[in-house]
Amino acid sequence: MYSVIHGGTDLELRKLSSEYLTSLPFDGHAIGGSLGRDRDDMINVVSFVTALLPPAQPRHLLGIADLESIDRAAPLGVDTFDSCYPTRMARHGNVLTRSEGKIQILRGKYSSDFGPIDDECRCFTCQNYSRAYINHLLKAKEPVGHTLLTIHNLQFMNDTMAKIRSDILAGHI
Repeated sequence: MYSVIHGGTDLELRKLSSEYLTSLPFDGHAIGGSLGRDRDDMINVVSFVTALLPPAQPRHLLGIADLESIDRAAPLGVDTFDSCYPTRMARHGNVLTRSEGKIQILRGKYSSDFGPIDDECRCFTCQNYSRAYINHLLKAKEPVGHTLLTIHNLQFMNDTMAKIRSDILAGHI
């Protein structure tokens, strides 16, 4: 069971919350509640709180898992993330790729692109379906199109986290 460190952007309240909750026998600690108005505020809070948490216990960032936030929070000691980011992106026709970043598969140029979403991806979607076919599914309002995008985006996020784990073990983070 994890504690949830609260206190908004008030660092003194975060400190009091951290001190009390780390004195209890939790398995790990989550950073939750309001994290500020923008990503810089969030990183400031996360940086402050992670320094107060026991290094041997896992640290979780509640509700945050976009790529930039992960890239900035992982080096601060955040171990796990949760968010609707990859599935929300898929519901809106957006996919994450290694070479092109975020792409909107509904754009006309993808209607004749018979390559996979991501050449480097090993997910079911990329191994079996083209950008053109998924573009067609979405334009035809076929729900399976969003399912295929979700499968890909979740694999992309899993691969991203595997890379971060590898970088941590190699001492790069």
